[in-house]
Amino acid sequence: MRTQDYSIEAAPPALREPSGQAPRAAKRARHVLVVEDESAIRTMLAELLQHEGYAVIEASDGREGLRRLREQRPDLIILDLMLPGMSGWEFLNQSREQRDRANVPVVILSAIEGRADYPSTLGVAAWFTKPLDVSRFLSSVEQLAGAPPAQPPVDASRRPRVLVIEDEYAIRGMLDEHLGHEGYAVETVETIAEALERIAYGSPDVILLDLMLPRLDGWTFLRQRQDDPALAAIPVLVISAAPQQRLVEAKELGADGFLSKPFDLRVLSALVRSFAR
Repeated sequence: MRTQDYSIEAAPPALREPSGQAPRAAKRARHVLVVEDESAIRTMLAELLQHEGYAVIEASDGREGLRRLREQRPDLIILDLMLPGMSGWEFLNQSREQRDRANVPVVILSAIEGRADYPSTLGVAAWFTKPLDVSRFLSSVEQLAGAPPAQPPVDASRRPRVLVIEDEYAIRGMLDEHLGHEGYAVETVETIAEALERIAYGSPDVILLDLMLPRLDGWTFLRQRQDDPALAAIPVLVISAAPQQRLVEAKELGADGFLSKPFDLRVLSALVRSFAR
C-alpha cells in the first residue's frame, strides 16, 4: 500500500546485516552498496533494503564507495550522482573496470533525469528519479542483485509497542491496521494529553507523531521531551504534512526521523523496524 512515488526513467535489462536475520549457510545474503551523501536518504535506503532482507554497505561519497567496492564486493550498487569530492559520474568511470570484472550492476537514484542514450555506456542498469516508486525500485533491486534469503518468522513472544499520535481518523486507522499486520502492538491516540497518559502506564518502543495536532502540537511535545529523560529515551518518528522547514525544526528539537505525508508504507515499516528493535 502506498500513499508517495519515486518514478523510473530507464528500466533495467533482463554494513548492515538484514533485520532479525542470523547468518545462513544455505543462501548467502545479497549485499547492496549505497553511495549517497545525504544521511537521511542513505539511512532510509539502508533501512528499506535491510527490511527486505539485504545486507547493506554504506558510503557517503565516491571515494569511500570505491574503497567499499574493492573491499566488500557487493552484488549491486545504488548510486547518487551529486556527491562531494568525487561525483557519481567520476565514480562510474573509475569503477568501470572492476564492476565489469565482478559483474556488479549499478542503479542510479538521483534528482537528475536520465536519458536513454548514455546510462548503458557507463554500466548503469536502471535509473530512478526522486521521489522514489518503492515497489518498482525493490523489484529492480531483486532482479539485479538476486532475491535475499527468506526472512525468519516473526517472534510472537515479543511484540514491540508502537504509540501513534494522530488526530486524523483515516490515517490513525491505516497505521493501526498496517503496523498490526507487521506484528506490532499498536496503541492510537488523538492528542498529546492522551499520549502522556498512555506513556505513564508503560513506555512504548517507538512513537509515531503527527505535528499538527489540536491543543498541544507535536513541536510542543518535542520541546517537553527534551526536559524529560524517560521521554527522551523513546524514539520518535514524525509523520506530517507540515512544510519542510517545520519538519527540519522538529528534527532540531530531537525527532529521530521524519516522513512527509503522503508516505510509503514500506518506508514507514523499515523506519519503525529500525527504531523498535
